[in-house]
Amino acid sequence: MQNKKVIQVKDCLIGAGRTKICVPLLSHTLPELLTEAEAAAALAPDLIEWRVDYFQTAANTAAVTAALSQLRTVIPTIPLIVTCRDYAEGGFIKLPQAARISLLQALLETAQIDLLDVEFSLGQAAVASLLAAAHRQGVYVIVSYHNFVQTPAPSALYDKLLQLQAVGADIVKIAVMPQGPQDVLSLLTAALEFTSTTAQVPVIAISMSALGAITRLAGSAFGSAVTFAAGQAASAPGQIPAAQLQALLKLTDVP
Repeated sequence: MQNKKVIQVKDCLIGAGRTKICVPLLSHTLPELLTEAEAAAALAPDLIEWRVDYFQTAANTAAVTAALSQLRTVIPTIPLIVTCRDYAEGGFIKLPQAARISLLQALLETAQIDLLDVEFSLGQAAVASLLAAAHRQGVYVIVSYHNFVQTPAPSALYDKLLQLQAVGADIVKIAVMPQGPQDVLSLLTAALEFTSTTAQVPVIAISMSALGAITRLAGSAFGSAVTFAAGQAASAPGQIPAAQLQALLKLTDVP
């Protein structure tokens, strides 16, 4: 594989060694969130992702930042990704773009997150602004692209990975929906080509649904550094329960 930057978040090395497992938190209320976080921590994942778009008061910045503080008391040592996913890219609720950007900026200012997911679709100016704000706080940024409709051709996926990297991402993430086995191969082909040639940062490459589940198991063989596994619930089609995925990766992972 191409030599690329390794991201260290607490004790987790992203882009080196085995595939890292991330468990999402999808609760709607604060009590549910804290309970879910305790259960997720018991699974000993490498990372936890808080999907703020599932939180019923996501439009209330003060409520979200307060929830983050309490969440951190439950998972003080596990690296935390914060995501407020756009509805068009699989998010749970619809928030105006300006409100989502403002919320992400406020969460960065808490200095309580380790990684921030920023969608490439926000546009160059917004992505650049969030990247700068995150880096001022020592937060790494995952610049992501999700397509819940189809899988573009391998060349288009490769170009998208280049675009994500070019804006200054610390990690690039691409997740697409397959319509057939060839689409799964397209995703893996693009990921392998990118990580073997021009990748300068860690890559997360996922083909969704049950059809694409193999990419969650064998992603490391094609250059993918992180896989997402279901805790109490799945945040995307095809996620495998975390305990099962941990066992399976011991058999399939490529160091």
